[in-house]
Amino acid sequence: MARFALTVCFALGALQLAAQSPLSPQGRPFYLDLHAERIAVPERQFYIEQVVDGRGAQTAIGLINHGLNNNFAAVLFRNGLEPELTTWLQQQVTQRPTDRPVVLCVRQLRVGETVTVKTLGYASTATADLVADVYEHRPDGYHFVSNVAERISTRGVSADYEHIRHLASLLEKCLYQASKANLDVAAKRPARTLAQLVAERPQVVRPAILRAAYPRAGVYYTVEDFLANRPDSTANVDLDTVRSARVGGNSSEWDGTVLLKAQVRTAAGARVNKNNVWGFSDGWQSYIRHVNLYHPLSQQAEIFTFVGAAPVDVAAQNQQAVRTAENQGRGGGLFGGPMVGTTGKPIVYGVDWRSGLAAPVLDASTRPRHDTAFVYVYRPPGGSPAPQRLLLNDREVGQLKPGQYLELVWPHFGRPMRLSVGTPGGPALLLAPSTTAANYVRLGPKTATPWQWMPARQGEAEVDALEKQRSR
Repeated sequence: MARFALTVCFALGALQLAAQSPLSPQGRPFYLDLHAERIAVPERQFYIEQVVDGRGAQTAIGLINHGLNNNFAAVLFRNGLEPELTTWLQQQVTQRPTDRPVVLCVRQLRVGETVTVKTLGYASTATADLVADVYEHRPDGYHFVSNVAERISTRGVSADYEHIRHLASLLEKCLYQASKANLDVAAKRPARTLAQLVAERPQVVRPAILRAAYPRAGVYYTVEDFLANRPDSTANVDLDTVRSARVGGNSSEWDGTVLLKAQVRTAAGARVNKNNVWGFSDGWQSYIRHVNLYHPLSQQAEIFTFVGAAPVDVAAQNQQAVRTAENQGRGGGLFGGPMVGTTGKPIVYGVDWRSGLAAPVLDASTRPRHDTAFVYVYRPPGGSPAPQRLLLNDREVGQLKPGQYLELVWPHFGRPMRLSVGTPGGPALLLAPSTTAANYVRLGPKTATPWQWMPARQGEAEVDALEKQRSR
């Protein structure tokens, strides 16, 4: 009788370096030790033959505030991810006579802390997320079973043990997800070698929000609501505008921009606590709540991006965070940077749809395949015939009359793009343009907020109409 082994491959993806206060390079590494933790997956039909690391040349899996002196420490496995997780999971998920062997390939694993500066001190939140692919080991090779993913967030973290507990819980929840998969179906899929399954990511079902032409209108209470494109359409959103110059402290890059605040009410009129709202959609554009303001999201391949206020001195802290993590064995990643305070220059954040977590996007790190964005700014017909000066990062790039458009090229993935009209201090829009689809911005007649970021399909149709009129 043939024996089958299930292999779970965990790929540690982009590293989130989340922290709370000025970074100290003297922080000693914090080693995750799971030996005292216990998990149970009673409905499984497999045992863990092996854990493999599919994240690339990375060692650290996060950055946390360690100790009482605001020292930042890289989070590591003392003997490496593969041997430690393999040994521990084999102890927790013991082999039974009828179990089939699987391999866990880790695609993403992040542990971090987000600390917000408060009047009377700091408020901490511990975060962790895990994405893995599960493969069954059969005589002819490794067959993909399923993709598993889970995230955890706990406010008020006060001990290093919280991160250890989070990791154990993530592994238990992901193995529970794997126990629901049909191993017999996996046998019909192509076989891979161990080297191939680490290097090649299987095709997984993309969330509904990535496949929809437009987001449905309503309120997202969780990231799951957003990903499923299933907002609460009965809730009411009362919007108010905030001058972003007040948000960005002394940074002049916020001058002229407008951000949104919102009060959400249920269909019965009851107020919804802002902390219970992830974001909302107006039926054209989705918005995420970040530091109590709402920012429009744009899709960048497998992540969503938005422009938000950086932590205080984020540039210097990012550089130090990267140096510290690299010295302790961390490779490049898409996300990075400690999260300290709530004001600063505008920077681009990324939201990973597998985990729902947001973190600063580092321009110098891993880029998407296409890292140049094309932005079409246009004026619809009608209105004043006077041309409007268009400025990119406070430099004039052209003038637009009604019925005209300009194509702008932005080869700076991970950096916010600033559009303004009239003068450098005029009404402005900060955006993180998509590099995977054309971006369309309509310039309207309003003097205070003339900018409207258009859905790709609508913007393309309107620009095509302007092109046809011009060619007549």
